[in-house]
Amino acid sequence: MNYRFFLAFMVLLLTSSCNKYSEGPSFSLLTRNNRISNDWTLQSYTKDGTALFDVNSEEQNLSIEKDGTYSRTTISTTLGQLQSVSSHGTWSFENSQADVSLMESGDLLSDTYEIIMLKNKTLKIRQTDFNNTKYDWTYIAD
Repeated sequence: MNYRFFLAFMVLLLTSSCNKYSEGPSFSLLTRNNRISNDWTLQSYTKDGTALFDVNSEEQNLSIEKDGTYSRTTISTTLGQLQSVSSHGTWSFENSQADVSLMESGDLLSDTYEIIMLKNKTLKIRQTDFNNTKYDWTYIAD
């Protein structure tokens, strides 16, 4: 009995020390594919830590499917009128599953984001431009 407990403790210790994402989780029973496949709502968007997104004036949704497709919808109010802009395409993990790549249908180049946090109900991704400016998106799932 003590042997099984010791073995389980060592496996947990070894897997928790190998965290792929800088903001956790250290350990999850769900696969990365299961965690990222969700209906996400943008909670915050920042540029070098400065907020660029107002939850009250705009809604952005990102739906990532297990079959490798995604869709993105932005709903905003302009001059009292609701406007909706949608796009869709394919997604994949890159760089040993440390990054996620979104390829919009009809585009030749994909947008690649570093995964900062990937939990069951929270996704935080980062894109760094050529000036070393960091853009962070934090999504939550329903």
